[in-house]
Amino acid sequence: MMNINLAKIFSLLLILIWTQERLLALKAKLLATHVLYRHGDRTPSGTFATNTVQESFWPNGYGQLTKLGQMQSIKLGSYVRKRYQNLLNSTYIANEIYIRSTDTDRTLMSAYCNLLSLYPTLEINESLTMEMPSMLVPWQPIPVHTLPRSIDHVS
Repeated sequence: MMNINLAKIFSLLLILIWTQERLLALKAKLLATHVLYRHGDRTPSGTFATNTVQESFWPNGYGQLTKLGQMQSIKLGSYVRKRYQNLLNSTYIANEIYIRSTDTDRTLMSAYCNLLSLYPTLEINESLTMEMPSMLVPWQPIPVHTLPRSIDHVS
């Protein structure tokens, strides 16, 4: 069983490598992409009754994005910016990108942090630390679309 799975993975890897080389040989051009990602680091979504660390321990409560999660999302935006620099415009253009999030604080905050570095208005240093500058201005607001939880079939 294990050898069959490894063989399938190896075959798939060879196909992907061949496909990428074939596309390069054909001088194919990437026209569009979908990027799916999960929120960054978050606080626990709950705990058991006898745990000494309860929700009051976390400044924003259970299930919220942490500072580390914010930094992860900002760094992801920088990575996507570099990876797709030939596809993305240097500034936000409404009809070129659509951002969708589930309607929870942590996913919305992750999307906004990601967009902060996807369309930066200031140079974002690679050695970003947990401490953000007190104000990153000018900031370009970019819409993040959601649906109410009651009709959102993604979450």
